[in-house]
Amino acid sequence: MAKYLLIAAVVISLATAGLGYKNYSTLTATKADLASTEGTLRTTQKNLETSKKDLAAAKTATEAATTDKEKATAELAATSSQLSTAKSSLEAAEAATKEKETQIAALQSEIDGLKATIAAGNGNGDTTVGPAGPSAREQELEALVASLQEKLKANEGQLADLRTKEEDRRKNQMRQGLEGRVLAVNSAWNFVVLSIGDKQGAVNNAELLLKRGGQYLGKVRITSVEPSTSIADIVANTLPPGVAVQPGDSVIFQSSAN
Repeated sequence: MAKYLLIAAVVISLATAGLGYKNYSTLTATKADLASTEGTLRTTQKNLETSKKDLAAAKTATEAATTDKEKATAELAATSSQLSTAKSSLEAAEAATKEKETQIAALQSEIDGLKATIAAGNGNGDTTVGPAGPSAREQELEALVASLQEKLKANEGQLADLRTKEEDRRKNQMRQGLEGRVLAVNSAWNFVVLSIGDKQGAVNNAELLLKRGGQYLGKVRITSVEPSTSIADIVANTLPPGVAVQPGDSVIFQSSAN
């Protein structure tokens, strides 16, 4: 009987040892699986963080692209407006030039007619010239001729000014020393609105010096011209550190040739 009990004890011990070994193997495998799972989790978290960063970068890039698109759209609209304004200004200048030329021709014709009238009157004896000089009618005609000649001179001066402005406009040049002031500032888009426009002789792409009192601050470049105002970009890296353009600052055009 004792022999059987001993055998049974040995069998139970062997079974217990086998079961323990199996449990140990299972535990070891479970620990390995857990370690692998933790490694996968860390990799997943790292990938998630990378994805979040990529998403944030993509969002920033999208916002920047949207801003660039809006700016490009605004610049296109400004360019279209500028072309329309330039066309209107050119047509107006050409019309004004033709009108002045017509007025000059009419005045010259009128002057020639009056001179012919005076000459005819003197030749036919229609006017009486006494010891005191020309008759009242002749004096009146000569005064009228003088007045018309003054008007002719004024119109010729205006015509010359129109032609000079038109020539400068065609050459994309501004009058030396043309001054204006800053009406408004847009810091976000880095541009200003100036008090000078097409009527004052402002032209696109011209660079003007910025002043505050007697101090020069930097430069602006005109990008769009309206009849009485213009829009200009603040030229990068021309302003001293910490200095910002303000409404009321002055601008002046000084050609680099001078």
